[in-house]
Order: sequence, then structure tokens, then C-alpha cells
Amino acid sequence: MRKKNHSFAHSIAWNLAGAGIPLAFAFFAIPSLLAGYGNERFGLLTIIWALIGYFSIFDFGIGRALTKLVSDRLGSKSTEDIHDVTKTALLTMGVLGLVACTLLIVAAPLLVQILKLDTTLRDESVLSLRILALGLPFVILSAGLIGLLEARAEFHAINRVRLVMGMLNFGAPLLMLTWSHSLVPATIALAVARAATTAFYFRISAHTGALDVSTGRFNRSNLRELLGFGSWITLSNLISPLMAQLDKVVIGSVVALHLLPFYAVPGDLVNRLSFIPIALIGVFFPAFAARWSAREPNKLKSLYTSAAFVMFSAVYPIALGIYALAPEGLSLWINEEFSRQSTPLLHWLCIGLILNSIARIPHALLQASGRPSITAKLHLIELPVYAVALWQLLNHFGIIGAAIAWSGRMALDYLLLSACSSIAIPELRRPSAFMLTAVIIGIAVMAAAAFIPSPLLRLVLSISLGLVGIALATPIVLRLRHND
Repeated sequence: MRKKNHSFAHSIAWNLAGAGIPLAFAFFAIPSLLAGYGNERFGLLTIIWALIGYFSIFDFGIGRALTKLVSDRLGSKSTEDIHDVTKTALLTMGVLGLVACTLLIVAAPLLVQILKLDTTLRDESVLSLRILALGLPFVILSAGLIGLLEARAEFHAINRVRLVMGMLNFGAPLLMLTWSHSLVPATIALAVARAATTAFYFRISAHTGALDVSTGRFNRSNLRELLGFGSWITLSNLISPLMAQLDKVVIGSVVALHLLPFYAVPGDLVNRLSFIPIALIGVFFPAFAARWSAREPNKLKSLYTSAAFVMFSAVYPIALGIYALAPEGLSLWINEEFSRQSTPLLHWLCIGLILNSIARIPHALLQASGRPSITAKLHLIELPVYAVALWQLLNHFGIIGAAIAWSGRMALDYLLLSACSSIAIPELRRPSAFMLTAVIIGIAVMAAAAFIPSPLLRLVLSISLGLVGIALATPIVLRLRHND
């Protein structure tokens, strides 16, 4: 089956809906969750959400490798062994999911011991983590099915399921509050939702022809190919979520768990806004891989430039609006005391959001061009630098130090990825330099906007730049098509 010849705009719109609507729901659900579970339980709930993402590293990069290999074969018209690759990948991921489940069941008491929890919550926390572990095989298998569907541009099908799952991620714990303030019922609901999600992805994959259980076989040569690409993805995925969640764990152990919501809530808001760059990269990555495998350097350079321009146009106005209106926004959303504590953190996190979003473009291109080792090695360099900076800044500046450290890591990551992609593919030097200049100017404008006295003027500025971004980016994504 050929990939759909939808425009990139169609696919991006589905990706944005699949993640954006649950984010809007989360905006209203988080205050109720925080009030219902209390600071400590809500802090633990944020860690549970983080663990769901972190343990997905046990797919050993096979989900992304499956997207890459299937896209390669579709791009070069060599589709004879696609079903072999697919079956090999999914069987392997199923086994890896069981391994992840076993490890979390065993490690749950140790994880709870690391956190500064009240002794009355420890048994409940261990049980919650072990229930969560039962959903991990489904999380990992879903990643493979999503990777398979992304390679075939089935973004509308993916996001019908993703939208429901995203709503349940917050809705299930909120619904369970009507029965109990314990996290045990909430984690049961989350685990069941993950199993149902996998069943839906499986059904869609079979219906669209991406998966045929009656054909294909487990092939060791395909496994070596998957792991050869995926092993570097695994290393990168092992380090990247660790760095992404290290701040929350260190705050809970070095400072105090009851302070975690002041960082976790704005941090989670910014993290969930990354659905925009993730939505874009989800569409551009298989296109990068297909262009690379088809040996079309001019089209690859053009696609890279378009991706960078669209990314900046989409993310920057939102980051500017949040930065400029953080004091008033947090006061209305939570309360004035929360705003006073969290506004400086949110400012730093918005800077990191821009840097992290733009960095995803060279990151995706390096992986799509068969160079995942570069991104993994860069993460190896960044991890000790970030860990030391986080520890020192937390000790000297409190929780705002964590926000400074996070944004500093994003700056380092962006600069290294941009430099490496320009060295690996010299044609990218000019667009990379242009984007770096745009980012620097954008951050300067953002910092200056916060000093505008009138919140209304700040709002008008943000909306105006957002409309300009939409007007510039829309013709580009409408022109790009998956099979061009």
C-alpha cells in the first residue's frame, strides 16, 4: 500500500488535534487534580506520568527504526520485505514490554524510597507503581504500531486514538476522585486505558493494510537492521527522558516534594506545549527519511528549510504570549501566590521551549539520514553537564535554578545539533545560521515584551505575531505533499 498523498497541512492538523485537545482539557483538569489529591499525591502523579514516558525506552528505538525503515522502503520503492520488518519489530517490542513490566514491579519500592514521601503514602505509592507496570507492555507495543502508521502517513487514524488517550490521561484520575483520593484507582484506570489504546492501534493497522498478521515472518537480519538503527535511538531515548525528568526527581529529593508543584505545573504546561513541535516532526521525519533514501539532496535541503521556518512560526508566538502574560495567567489559572512563585520559572521555561522546538529539526534530520549515533553521543555529553548544573543551581537558587538549568541544556543541545547537522550535510549551513539568528532575536524580543506595562498590549503583540506566523507558514505546509 502506498502512502497517502495528503498535504502536510492535513497531517499536521490531525497531529495538533490529537495532542492539543487533550492539552486544553488538562488546563482545566489540573487545578481539580491538585486540589483533590493534594500536593504530595499530585507530585507523585506527575512522576507516574513521567515514568510512562520514560519506560517507553524499552522499545530499544525500534518504534522510530520501524518508521525509518518502512519510509526508506516506500521512498525507494523496495517494499518486498516490509511485512517481515513489521512482524519482527512488533514481536520484539512485545517481549521488551514484558521485561519493562517486570523491572518496574521489582524496582517500585526503591523508587518510592528515593522520594521524600510521607510514610503513610509509601504502601499506596508502591502499589500504584506496580499497577502502572502492567500497562507498560501496551505502551511499548503502541509505539511500534504508531511508528508503522506514521511511515504510511496515517496521521488521521493515529490521532483519533491519541485524542481519546490524551483525554483519559487526565480524565481517568479526575473521575477516580469521585470514589477515592488514593492513587491506586487512578493508576488502574490509566493501565486499562493503555491496553485499550493498543487494541485500537492494532485494529487500525490491520484495517489500513499497514499490518497483515497472516504474512511476514520474524527475520534475524531485519532484527539486526532494526537494532542497528534503534540501539543509538535507545541510548538517546535513555538519556533524553532522564534529563527531561531529572529536574523533578532532584527537586523532590534535594529541596522538598511539597515544592514540586510550583515547578511541575508550569513545567508540565511547557512540556505539553511541545505537542506542537512533536506534531510537526512526526510529519517531517518520515519525509526526511524518504527524501534521503531517494537521494534527493535539493529536496531534502528545501524540506529542512521549510520545516525550520514552519516550526519557528508555530512555536514562537505561543512562547511569547505565555512569557509576556505569565503573571496574570497563573493568577487566574491557580492563584496569586502560585503566580508569584512560578512566574520566574515559567519565563525561563518558555525560552527553553523555543530552543528545544527548533533543535528537533536537525535532530530529526540526523536520525532520518541514518546518523542516530550523533544525537546519542551529544546526549552523552550533555547529561553530566546538565546534572552538575542542575545540582549547583538548585542548591544556590532553589527551584528557579532548575528552570535555568533546563533552558541552559536546551541551548547547548540546539547549538550542538545545529553544528553537527551542518557539518554532516554542508548544504544546511546557511538555513541553520539563519535560524540561529532568528532564535536569538526572538528571545530578545520576548524578554523586552515582558516589560510592557499593559497586559492588553502584551496580548495584542502575541496575537499579532501569531497571525503573522500562521499567514506565513500555512502556504508552505499546504504546498508540501507526502508523495512529492
